[in-house]
Parts: sequence; structure tokens; C-alpha cells
Amino acid sequence: MDGDTIGDVFAKAVAAHGDRPFLTVPRNEARAYLPAGVEITYAEAGRRVQELIAAYEARGFGLGHRVATLLENHPDFVLHKLALNTLGICCVPINPDYRAAETAYLIDHSEPDLVLVLAAREGQIREALGLCTHAAPVVICENFAATLPPAARRADGGAPTPDTPSSILYTSGTTGRPKGCVLSHGYEVASGERYADMGGIATLRPREERVYNPLPLYHVNSGILSLIGVMLTGNCQIQPDRFHPQRWWREVAQTRATIVHYLG
Repeated sequence: MDGDTIGDVFAKAVAAHGDRPFLTVPRNEARAYLPAGVEITYAEAGRRVQELIAAYEARGFGLGHRVATLLENHPDFVLHKLALNTLGICCVPINPDYRAAETAYLIDHSEPDLVLVLAAREGQIREALGLCTHAAPVVICENFAATLPPAARRADGGAPTPDTPSSILYTSGTTGRPKGCVLSHGYEVASGERYADMGGIATLRPREERVYNPLPLYHVNSGILSLIGVMLTGNCQIQPDRFHPQRWWREVAQTRATIVHYLG
């Protein structure tokens, strides 16, 4: 798969597995979004990603741009990432637990062309931007299409390749400032392919698995390894908002999970 981009992988998955479930959010009445839960098929995700692509393109966003996202574990994170990467835009996820100064550092360091945020997190991002030297427009995810501004600079020509940056993931910063790790399309696809082929107790049988992953989507495990792994095998990722010790076995049963991810 050395020639495939993330957009290629997703397009092939939609074509091959359109009727299969792709993303599931467990029911959780205490969650601020989608309290009843939701399940999205590959075909539905494909339609929604194409709508996002059209909106970004219409505003001049494309290859070479960067978009920072503060979307928690909302399924819109996955849909926007796939739309952005298909266009050659680099996705920069923001840890929602960052303090304002940490988020300001990430924004000044990655210099995004846009910040996409859940309405509930708008105040948090505005506070961080007040500490930044880099200015970036903010768009509320729930009102995305109506409020997306034109890109402030022209996109590069051409289409994404396996060498195109797809994500910048920031480390925890335990020994200093967080490090921005630039991941390419080729790296993410190869990582997902390796996970899909690993075998063992968590073998991803084609079109048979439902992977419950309570880890954050700004983390490589949930946002890349299992996500691309399920796309490559026509399987489903179950994405709760986070790990809840008192809920997770109930959610595993409710969502009919066959594989569980966690870091001890």
C-alpha cells in the first residue's frame, strides 16, 4: 500500500463496505453530545465526508493548509479528519484537557489556518487564542458549513501523496514543551495496515469486528491505529467519549464489541 493516501483507503472502504457499520457511539445520557448514541455506516460516512470536502474546497482550503481541531471524541472528529486528509490538509488535534497556555503553545507552534471547535469548547479556545501570537479564525463545528471563512492563503497545487503531512500529534510534554510529531499519509496507512495484520487475540477478521476504543482521538492509538485498521478490514470502531470505569463493561455489552483497546 506504499502508494495509498488516507483518502484512498477511506474511498476503497466506502466502495467495498458501504452497508457495514463504521463508527458507533455508545448511549450515554450524561454525555453533552449524542446522548442516545449513534451508528454510522461507511456509506453514510462517505456522504458526509464528501459534503465536508465540498465546503472546504469552496472556501479555498486544500493541500498545504493546517486545521487544528478541538472536537473531543465526537464522531465529527473522524469525519473532518478524513475530509481534511483527502484534500491534503494536515489535521492538528488539540487535547481538550490542555490548559490555556498549553493550547496557545500548540497553536503558535503549528500555525493552523483554521481552528475547528465544538460549541461547548469555544470559550476554552478563545481564552487560549488570547495568549497566542498566531491569529487563526475559529469555526464552531455545529455551524460549520454556514460560518467557514475563506482561506487566508492559497492552497498548494496538486494532490496529496504518501509523503504529505496528515497529522501533527503533540506529546504530553512531560520533560518540557510538547513535541509536535508530524505524521505522513504513508506513516498512518502503514501503521493501520500493521495493526490490521498483527493477528493474535485481537485479530481483525474482515467485516466481523467491532473495536471498542475509549482512548482519545488525539492519540495515535484510537485516531490512527485502530481507526485505519478497521477501515482496511471493513470493521467498526466504537468510540465512547472517554474511559469510564463504571460504564465501560455496560458499553462493551451494549455495543456488541468483539475487541477492546486500552492502555494499562
